[in-house]
Amino acid sequence: MADVLIVDDDKLLRTMLKDALADVPCTIREAADGDQALAAIAQSAPAFMFLDLVMPGRSGLEVLKALKGTGLKTHIVVLSSLDTEALVQQAMRDGANGFLSKPFHPLDVQGVVRAALESQP
Repeated sequence: MADVLIVDDDKLLRTMLKDALADVPCTIREAADGDQALAAIAQSAPAFMFLDLVMPGRSGLEVLKALKGTGLKTHIVVLSSLDTEALVQQAMRDGANGFLSKPFHPLDVQGVVRAALESQP
């Protein structure tokens, strides 16, 4: 079963993402900030990660930069309500595989996770 890591400082948003993935066969872990995310990844690299870009402490962009060049095979979709083109391009340059704007629809969440997991060997 695939491992999904949800990284967001907003507990309600983490709960909404978990609820949206209820029908997707996966285990779900959570992290409330960038440092917790890096610790969770060091413990066990997830197959998929939702990563909020704006968090207190280490931001999502800082997490992406820390992971760059590590050989991590995690499919990373960044989340943000700040969907400026420059921010999205920066996240993609830093290693993100996709972007989902807040607010999101649960079917969009399911779709990106299913597509990513089905494309992995």
